[in-house]
Amino acid sequence: MRRRLLVIVFALVAGLIVALSLPLVRATAERTVQRSFIGRVEDGAWFADMAATALESGRTGRLEAAADRYTALYDSRVAVVDADSEIVVAPRPLDLEEPQVRSALLRALADRPALQPSVVWPWDDRPFVLAEPVKRDGRVLGAVLIVSPTDRARSEVTDHVTLVGLGSLAALAAVVIAVAAPVVRWVLRPVHELDRATHEVALGRLKTRVSERAGAPELRRLANSFNAMADSMHASQEQQRAFVAQASHQLRNPLTALRLRVENLEEFVNDPRGLHELHFAVEETDRFGEILDGLLRMARAEASEAERRPVDVTAVVVHRVDAWRTAYEAEGVPLTMRVPDGVSALSLPDCLDHALDTLLDNALKFGDGTPVDVSVTRPPGGDGAGAQRGQDDGVVEVTVRDGGSGLTAEELAQAGGRFWRSTRHQNVRGTGLGLALTRMVVEAGGGELRLAAADPRGLAATMRLPSAPPPPVATP
Repeated sequence: MRRRLLVIVFALVAGLIVALSLPLVRATAERTVQRSFIGRVEDGAWFADMAATALESGRTGRLEAAADRYTALYDSRVAVVDADSEIVVAPRPLDLEEPQVRSALLRALADRPALQPSVVWPWDDRPFVLAEPVKRDGRVLGAVLIVSPTDRARSEVTDHVTLVGLGSLAALAAVVIAVAAPVVRWVLRPVHELDRATHEVALGRLKTRVSERAGAPELRRLANSFNAMADSMHASQEQQRAFVAQASHQLRNPLTALRLRVENLEEFVNDPRGLHELHFAVEETDRFGEILDGLLRMARAEASEAERRPVDVTAVVVHRVDAWRTAYEAEGVPLTMRVPDGVSALSLPDCLDHALDTLLDNALKFGDGTPVDVSVTRPPGGDGAGAQRGQDDGVVEVTVRDGGSGLTAEELAQAGGRFWRSTRHQNVRGTGLGLALTRMVVEAGGGELRLAAADPRGLAATMRLPSAPPPPVATP
């Protein structure tokens, strides 16, 4: 945007300078031509006085000598013609039928004043043509023709055009550098700050604020409105988080007491059916407790203000796979991993550990006992979440893949929502909050969680994390 505004300002200033420079250049060129023309008119009048005597007396020797000297001194062609347009004196050949010469000669013989020549530009090499009538007692005896080159006038005009052009360029550069650039920067600074703050709010950082003292009044009002909106959103979210956390916390004690009371009833229940219902009630209270624990974890995660930092992806994946291997072996489910060395990414603290625990737990519960594979890759192109947010050029993908029944296209679109569970998995223990919590913390760290159908069957859950920048090279 800054570049586009500078181009617009540059074009406007350049147009203004050109509009002011052209009249100045033209006036300078006209003044140069006028000065040259006046000099030729004076020369023509001097020759006309001398030619009047020569034409009356028929003695042209002195006139011819003067014409020779003038021609040699000014590199011009001089000719004296009589009233019948016959050449009387001409040191150099002169074509009287040339249109410009003919027109000037006819005006002189008609006793009409010579016309001032048009503006001479550097690329116009036409000569000055001046015809001055030779008169005696009001009678036209002939005319004096002076055809002069315009090299000197064109050189002066060229110098003036060059000087004005350089001055215009200097003025344009000075205006753009000293005026336009600071003004554009002053105008765009709050716009860039608003853009950055909007991006931060979109990532969930609702405490972001912008300065209300920079820029034009309209932008300051916009910044004030943005801060008020961010304050309102932050207050609303904090109230929501506080309600969830407080409600979950307050329900823990009654739920624990209820569970103890239900367990204490076991020794008073002798009917097998009653014992089954009692055990079922205890399981439901446990499930209720898990839901409350999940809500508490989600509320704490949403309220977390931790900054992302480099994480050794290789070490974390190896550690979590080893930790889950015992559970997988107990269920008879093969667990493999493909992890290259030295892979690191940016993430929130412990985000990758918890996310892997959730994904490995889901693969074990919903993978139908098929082999589970954990892989770490660096896809080419840098078009992942980090690149989309303009933070890092690379991306690291951590994928947990199983070969189970997977999810349908409709279920994939809903998966990851809070409390969502597939109708096929309602009898499997869980709360429906684990995947939602994983998605939230991954996205809070600038990453992305993608669920897709695996090939040929099953589910592939992929975490895309921004690559960590390489460590600085130590200089000796």
